[in-house]
Amino acid sequence: MGPMNRRGMLKALGATPVLGAAAGAASAAANPSQRSNPDPAALLTASDRKEYARLKALDLSDPKAAARQREMPTGRIADLRLGRIICGSNLISMNMHARDLDYVTALASHYNTEERVFMTLKACEERGINSIVLKDHNFRRFRLQKYWTEWGGRMKWIADVITTDVKKFEARLEKHLELGASAAYVWGGASDIWYHQKQPGNIIKAFEMIRAVGVPAGVAAHRLEPIRFCEKEGIEPDFYMLTLHHDRYWSAHPTANRRFMEMYEKESPDHAFYHDNMFCHDPEETIAFMQDVKAPWIAYKVLAAGAIPPKDGIGYAFAGGADFICLGMFDWQIEEDARIARKAIADAGKRKRPWRG
Repeated sequence: MGPMNRRGMLKALGATPVLGAAAGAASAAANPSQRSNPDPAALLTASDRKEYARLKALDLSDPKAAARQREMPTGRIADLRLGRIICGSNLISMNMHARDLDYVTALASHYNTEERVFMTLKACEERGINSIVLKDHNFRRFRLQKYWTEWGGRMKWIADVITTDVKKFEARLEKHLELGASAAYVWGGASDIWYHQKQPGNIIKAFEMIRAVGVPAGVAAHRLEPIRFCEKEGIEPDFYMLTLHHDRYWSAHPTANRRFMEMYEKESPDHAFYHDNMFCHDPEETIAFMQDVKAPWIAYKVLAAGAIPPKDGIGYAFAGGADFICLGMFDWQIEEDARIARKAIADAGKRKRPWRG
């Protein structure tokens, strides 16, 4: 997972803005292509430069481009019509889940230059993936506003408001709205921690702050319990974000050794215990509970951070009841993932949970 890990963030609850700024500054110093004057020539190959120019010039309103975008099935979250794949941001946040592969964060940092990030966003939109989850520190690491002002981007973004200090939530939310967020949600880490600390009311307080500013409002969690609490309280969010993946992969640790707060504690060197390797403890229970939930469900971590092949993980999520999936993608993965998702959605026509949105 590297230096931008959850445990680092939680050493001082709510300190993410400082960490994000520091990480961005360090990255810019180490990688010249992220400084103030990016050069497309930093893209390594002739084909890269050609694709950079094509995507930057691509008019998303062109009939051929529009037809390709329409291939992606869509759904609604409040007044937003979104492709059923939502692009994740961990691959540009460098919040990499890599188990014990410590080099992965550095590799991603070198690959995902500012230019490559813009290419990724435009390639997503070309395939009908018209929304992304972002944090405000993503805008400090890269000059993301340029995507909308210089690249003709239309990508809607959903704010992941990261803090575990409910007193700071409103100010953190406002920073995201000033940058142009179309929707926002309570960070899954905060929901998990507040629930564990027997302060689940903070989830409702934060949610109501989002609701008060008039944008689509959601709640995220890595565990089912915070979502079950919200349903019991009847808060009626515009969407939930809840992790979903099966546990039939090699690095999944045994059911008996899974603990609620393991994601936020020291990782174990023992293969039988948590080591940045699992994000959905009980998929069967999650699927069963979500059957009757009326709010649209965005499933995330559907590939268990790369441990599950896309065809398997995407198909499992849609068949299990997810209305949307949030998927972190490098640019070279987008076309295949979009194709897999279209087929998985078509194949999920007889799933038990009705489509929401």
